[in-house]
Amino acid sequence: MLREAKKLGDELVVILNNDHWLKKKKTHILMPQKEREEILRSIKWVDKVVVTSHPKNPKDVSVSKEILRIKPDIFAKGGNRKGEKNVPEAEACKKIGCKIVFNVGPGGNFRYSSLLLAKYVNKVKPARKLNIQKILDELKIKFEKSRIKFPEELRIKTAEIILRLMNRKKNFGLFIILGWQSRWNEYTDMPDAKQDIYKKHHQNLLKHYHGHKHDIETTINFDGAILVDRGGDIIHSGIMIEGLRPKEVANKINPGKFNDLSEQFGFKAKVHLRHLSAISASYIFKNTTVFTVSEESDSLHIFEGGKIVYSII
Repeated sequence: MLREAKKLGDELVVILNNDHWLKKKKTHILMPQKEREEILRSIKWVDKVVVTSHPKNPKDVSVSKEILRIKPDIFAKGGNRKGEKNVPEAEACKKIGCKIVFNVGPGGNFRYSSLLLAKYVNKVKPARKLNIQKILDELKIKFEKSRIKFPEELRIKTAEIILRLMNRKKNFGLFIILGWQSRWNEYTDMPDAKQDIYKKHHQNLLKHYHGHKHDIETTINFDGAILVDRGGDIIHSGIMIEGLRPKEVANKINPGKFNDLSEQFGFKAKVHLRHLSAISASYIFKNTTVFTVSEESDSLHIFEGGKIVYSII
């Protein structure tokens, strides 16, 4: 599509939907905004990339604001729309005298740009190949020394599921809390009921997980956490954990002066909300083991008692 669009004029400006737009329209993000932008900028037919300014949970998912700002002569559409009635940007184009061109590119269909970019990146930089058995052996030693009297089988099974997923996919995020108890429900909120798939589709990590339609892979890049009880039952997914106060937790665990919370908690690289929430959760919710995977760096962290007990960077 980009090559064909370039032929329509002298300069090709690509409007890239930001992560807020993707979460609203697609529920999850196959590839973070920054990486998508970098890839588009590297394509020879692209002269400029403009990232949309959609806020969180936007009501208007069109790119009309960007059209009015850029003022292009031609607005190229790669989807299968056949008329301006189906194009939300049509009014903006009329205001500036911009022509809309439909069915640009082979097949006239470019609906899955994030998926195509993800496939491109996987060719250039494939998912890592972790030595799963070696890592599991290391984790068994770690968990044997743990003060948390937790079913080792459940922790190892959870780690194995995550590691196998990391070997198949990249650029996804996960936040799993093992050992969840109902008395902590006051810390939870449900921002999107559609993401709580285990409320209706019960799943157990130990009994009937393999090959299940609603496995953890289904939830990658859901907002929030996956909650699993001590018996291995997945209780909820897409749960927002509130009231953790990472700064207060960090000051209790490791008081002193630090540049930021990443350094204070002992992370080797800068981390963001998911990881800070996860390590804080492992401290507040006693006798839990918390797992995270970073969609930005493909790193794995395991937390217990407010500390990093294992990591793959």
